[in-house]
Amino acid sequence: MATYEVFGRRRWEDPLEHVGTLHAPDHEAALLLARETHFRHNEGVDYAVVRTDHVHRLQDPSLLEHTIDMDYRLQAGYSGFREKRQAAREAADDRGRGHLRQRATPGTGKGRP
Repeated sequence: MATYEVFGRRRWEDPLEHVGTLHAPDHEAALLLARETHFRHNEGVDYAVVRTDHVHRLQDPSLLEHTIDMDYRLQAGYSGFREKRQAAREAADDRGRGHLRQRATPGTGKGRP
């Protein structure tokens, strides 16, 4: 028998939330069992089942870390801008990407300093 995760919502405005787990031979039986075990007394308006082996988890949690400085979204992020820009230019030079600063400025035909 396969294991199924049951998701349901109490009202149509609510998002689907995990409400439990059950074992069933197929998805049709899982839907019936979910109704009988989790929604028997009109506890919700909608539900769904998903096989547990079809749920994919993030294997590398470091992918959720912010590796880019996104302080520009906050007002405080603009303090020290000159130093941040200089650090970014030095990092680009260290990676061999400093030549990108020499591109022509649109409309002038001249490179940037």
